[in-house]
Amino acid sequence: MRLRSGIAMTAALALCLAFFSGTIPVSAKAAKSKKPVAQSSDRRFLDFGDGTILDSKTKLMWMKNDYWQTENKWASWYTAVEFAQRMNNKKFAGHSDWRLPTPDEAKSLYERQRVNVDKDGDKIFIDPIFPKGAGWATWTQAEKGDKAIVVSFKDDGEQTYQDKISGKDAFLRLVRGPGS
Repeated sequence: MRLRSGIAMTAALALCLAFFSGTIPVSAKAAKSKKPVAQSSDRRFLDFGDGTILDSKTKLMWMKNDYWQTENKWASWYTAVEFAQRMNNKKFAGHSDWRLPTPDEAKSLYERQRVNVDKDGDKIFIDPIFPKGAGWATWTQAEKGDKAIVVSFKDDGEQTYQDKISGKDAFLRLVRGPGS
C-alpha cells in the first residue's frame, strides 16, 4: 500500500511539474483552442476559426466579420457602441471586452500591399484573411462632440471626423486586446 501511494505521489508531482513548466497543456481542448485554422501569407494574422483573427504584430484580436457582414446594414456611431455591448453580453468567441478600435489600431489593419474587396466590389487594403464583402472603413472610439473618427481602408487610409448619426462611412470592425 505504501509503495502504491509513493508511486501515485511521484506521478502526481511529475505531472504538476510538467504542467507548470509548460510542457503539457491544461487539456486537449485548451490546446486545440490555441491553434489557428488559417494564417495570412506573411503569418501576421491568425484565424482561430471562432470568428476572430489575431494580429500577431499588434497582439490585437479582431472580429473576422465586420458589422456590415454580420448585420447587413449601416451603423451609426451610437449603433456601433451598442453592437460592441451586445457582443460583450453574448461573450462573443468567449470574450466580454470587445470595443471600437482607436484610430491607430484601425489604421494598423491598412496595408497598401494587401488587397481585399469591399461590399461593393471595390479594392480595400486589408489582408485577404478577412472575408470579402466588408465595409470600406470603421468607426473608432475617438470622438469630439457630435463627430467621431472613421478610418478608411480605401485609397490612402485616411482618417476623418464624421457625424456620429449620419456618417457616410458607417461601418465597424470590433477589436479587443492591448488597451482594452
